Amino acid sequence: MKHNTKIFALSAALLTATTAIGWADNADVKIGMTPKFLKDDFQALMLNLSIAAFEAKGFTMVGAPDPNGDIAAQVDALQNLIAGGANVIVFAPIDAAGIVPAVERANEAGALVFSIDDSPAGGKVTATVRADNYNAGVQGAEEMARRLQEKACWAGNTCIVLELQGGLATPNGLDRSNGFAETLKQLAPNVTLIQRPTEWTADMAADAAQNVLTQNPDLTGIFMASELMATAVNAQLTAAGHGAAAGEADSVIRVAIDGTPQGLQLIREGALDATVSQPLSAYATKTAELIELVKGGGTIEIGPRDDGRVIETPVGPQYQLNATLVTSANVDAADLWGNQIGK
Repeated sequence: MKHNTKIFALSAALLTATTAIGWADNADVKIGMTPKFLKDDFQALMLNLSIAAFEAKGFTMVGAPDPNGDIAAQVDALQNLIAGGANVIVFAPIDAAGIVPAVERANEAGALVFSIDDSPAGGKVTATVRADNYNAGVQGAEEMARRLQEKACWAGNTCIVLELQGGLATPNGLDRSNGFAETLKQLAPNVTLIQRPTEWTADMAADAAQNVLTQNPDLTGIFMASELMATAVNAQLTAAGHGAAAGEADSVIRVAIDGTPQGLQLIREGALDATVSQPLSAYATKTAELIELVKGGGTIEIGPRDDGRVIETPVGPQYQLNATLVTSANVDAADLWGNQIGK
C-alpha cells in the first residue's frame, strides 16, 4: 500500500477547546463512556478493558453508565456526562443516526469524541476505532483457500464454497463479505462461490445451509460472517451426513469471524476450522493512545499502520485495526479476547 502522507486536520473548534481546557497532565482528561449494553461478553469486556486502559494513562473517569441497548438512554447519558464535566466522550453507538445529537452536543461543548466499533452518521469525531472488517474477510478467504488446496476437489476444479453473509446493510457485514468474496476469487478463481444472506441470524443461516447442502451434497467449505451461526450450521451438516471433524479428509471446511469464547471452544472441539478474532483488547489501548496523542496537540495521520490503517471518513478519521486469525495452533493464546472473559 502506498503511504499516504495526507494529514487529517482536527476541526479548529476541537483544537481550540483542547488548548482552552488547559490539559496540563493526563489527570485533566475527564472521560465519560457508554457501551451499547452490558448483557453480552463483548461489550462488558470492552468497557472493562477501556476503563483499565484509561486509568493506566492516568485519565479521570467521570462515569460509564449502561444504556442497556436504548439509544435515547445512551444519548441522555452522554449529554449528562458532558454536563458533569467530561471533556472526552467514548461510546459504542447503539444506532449510528440516533447517536448524532450526543456527538453534536460534544462538538458544541468542545469535548473530544471517540467512537468504538462503528462510526456515527453525523457530527464530528476525533476518531473512530474499529476492526478492519474487510481485512477480516480477506483473512477468512486466505485460510479457506489454503485449506481447499488440501481437498481432492482442488485438483479437479470442483470445489464449492458457501458464504453465509451478515447484514449487508451494515458496514461490518458488507466489508466482511466483500473482503471474503473478492479475495477468494483472486486466490481460487475456479472455486464455485454460493452467497446467501442471513441478516446475522442463526435461523436464516441454518435454512440457507440446508438448502445449499440439498442442492450441492459435495459442498466443500462454509464461510460464516459471524460465529453465532456456527452451531446451527453444524447441526445441518450433521443432519446431511457431513459431521466429520475439522481436518478430516471428508469434512466440510468451516471458517468464521468474531473470536467469541463459544467460537474458540468450537475450534478446540474440531467443530470449526478457524475464525478471525476481533481486536477487542486493542480497541481499548488504541483509544487511550489516541486520546493522549490529541490531548498533547498531536494529529491523527491518514495511511497504513503496523496494526492496521487509518482512513478518512465524512465524520472524521477511522482507525481500522487488524484482526487475528485463530486456528487450533493458537486458540489458547491469552491475548485473544475470547480467552479473557471471566479473567
